[in-house]
Amino acid sequence: MEEGASQMQSCSEKQMQTSEDVWQVTDMNRLRRFLCFGSEGGTYYIKEQKLGFENVDALLRLIEDGRGCEVVQEIKTFSQEGRAAKQEPVLFALAICSQCSDAKTKQAAYKAVPDVCRIPTHLFTFIQFKKDLKEGMKCGMWGRALRKAVADWYNEKNDMAIALAVTKYKKRNGWCHKDLLRLSHLKPANEGLAIVTKYVMKGWKEVQEAYKDNKLSPEMEKLLKYLEAVERVKHTKDELEVIHLIEEYNLVREHLLTSHLKSKEVWKALLVEMPITAVLRNLGKMTANSVLEPGSPEVAIVCERLRNEKLLKKARIHPFHILAALETYKGERSYQRKLRWQPDKDILDALDASFYKTFKTVEPTEKRFLLAVDVSDSMFQKVLGSVLSASTVAAAMCMVVARTEKDSHIVAFSHEMIPCPVTEDMTLPQVLQKMAEIPMGATDCSFPVLWAEKAGVAVDVFIVFTDNETVAGEIHPATALRQYRKKMGIPSKLIVCGMTSSSFTIADPDDRGMLDICGFDAGAPDVIRNFTLDLI
Repeated sequence: MEEGASQMQSCSEKQMQTSEDVWQVTDMNRLRRFLCFGSEGGTYYIKEQKLGFENVDALLRLIEDGRGCEVVQEIKTFSQEGRAAKQEPVLFALAICSQCSDAKTKQAAYKAVPDVCRIPTHLFTFIQFKKDLKEGMKCGMWGRALRKAVADWYNEKNDMAIALAVTKYKKRNGWCHKDLLRLSHLKPANEGLAIVTKYVMKGWKEVQEAYKDNKLSPEMEKLLKYLEAVERVKHTKDELEVIHLIEEYNLVREHLLTSHLKSKEVWKALLVEMPITAVLRNLGKMTANSVLEPGSPEVAIVCERLRNEKLLKKARIHPFHILAALETYKGERSYQRKLRWQPDKDILDALDASFYKTFKTVEPTEKRFLLAVDVSDSMFQKVLGSVLSASTVAAAMCMVVARTEKDSHIVAFSHEMIPCPVTEDMTLPQVLQKMAEIPMGATDCSFPVLWAEKAGVAVDVFIVFTDNETVAGEIHPATALRQYRKKMGIPSKLIVCGMTSSSFTIADPDDRGMLDICGFDAGAPDVIRNFTLDLI
């Protein structure tokens, strides 16, 4: 009898141990969090964090354990699949791998450079990180491996792609193309790159002189005409010529002089091929300088793009992006208050329509959610990292879940947890009105978990939206979550968004099922999605 009891106890202990192991934070988990948002802990800070060796202890341990190639593969995956909320952590991690003492890891890191550094800005940032690390790691930088990686980066691109790269992204983070071409000892792999290299190193006049009598292929003729257009636009004040060059050679804003951008006709020419993300950024400027005049063809172009579901999906535009653009445009002035404008009614209507269309671009996670919203007056404060109020962000994120996830519950903090009826057909003003009607109460982050446990509600992900005030109750949220997991048998997660805060601590850093978000920016929805799907 005693033996049977002992076996049962042993089995029970084994089950408990297995349950605890599910939420153990491994070094790979810590690496993934770092790649996503720049911190190994359980907090996503909107405020920029300085990257250093103290941020990447897990990465260094993984390399020491012989898993460096696995680390590089994770870096590639996060970069290529767009999982990173910020690019700097991914590039910093790649720089460390490329300068570690393990030969296989270094080789894999350099091989991954073209996949991770897709545009010159990424490459320049990667090089600068390597420079920053050089002193700390007490090793050289411009060895054969780096020279080959940089040379390959240029040699593997086609003629027009490299011409655009060197003329659009001329200099970033203290580096320019001339630096990299010189230090990498580049030997051009083809005639197109030879032309571009000569252009960067010697200038347009030397290219003209070198190729004036040569019989060239149509591809090389096209490349030379493009480079000539880039040079011509830098030396002309003729508005008509600038417009012609934009239309003929697809020149972009970065090719132009500051003086050119004072012309509304030049902006109209740029608008024709302007990506939707750039359109959203420049709505205020283009209205202020009379490019977007009421009833104009330009307003029609903007409105058509904003209502184009395929375009919104391709550009991965989240409802939060549109909402931030709408609030900025509606505000009638730029963030630095240098520009003022009168918002166009048609554009406001198109932004409003776009906001609801973008819900269709959000892929469901198929998880069971419980969102708990702070409805106190302090939620009218502006969110850290955004032009929006905390209440507006909370309402919008509730709408995202209500419209994309079949199994979701939305509640509000009052004298107790009160259901907040957000349905998929409600507009943002209607959701805000419903929230405003709920009596205020204390914001205790453990309440939603305790409420779900008592009500027997099955939840995969709890999300708390508050400004900053998180009243500590009788039980810590981490304890309440573990208690809920044990009783319900569900590996639930908890996300706390303190939207006006630059720092607070709710999440247990040793529990990978808990996450704090300090502030809220364009990267936050991706962080929430990655965390929900167990990708970080």
